[in-house]
Amino acid sequence: MQIFRALILDDLIDFLDFWFHHFPQRIIRNFFDQIYLWDKNLKVKVHLRNLSKPLYGDYTIIGYLIAFPYRVLRIFFGFLIYFFIFVFYLIFLLGWLLLPIFLLGYGILLSK
Repeated sequence: MQIFRALILDDLIDFLDFWFHHFPQRIIRNFFDQIYLWDKNLKVKVHLRNLSKPLYGDYTIIGYLIAFPYRVLRIFFGFLIYFFIFVFYLIFLLGWLLLPIFLLGYGILLSK
């Protein structure tokens, strides 16, 4: 009987370790991978680095006047997309972490 109890406890510890440590770590790593992949298309980092430089090497006044608002808008919309990705991952992660607590509470309430 002690062996079965030890095996069940060991499986429970493994499950809790997966549920509360390994999977959230995987989700956070996936979030940063998504940001990296989206940055390849949005080029927010590049626009931040070249904020004061004109587009396409056009060093005239018009080139400077067009480039700065364009880059600011691209940076703003890029950060907006990053924010939506962050909110999605945050809601998913919080739902994942709170699901066992909700199910236990719901099960206890239904059993009464």
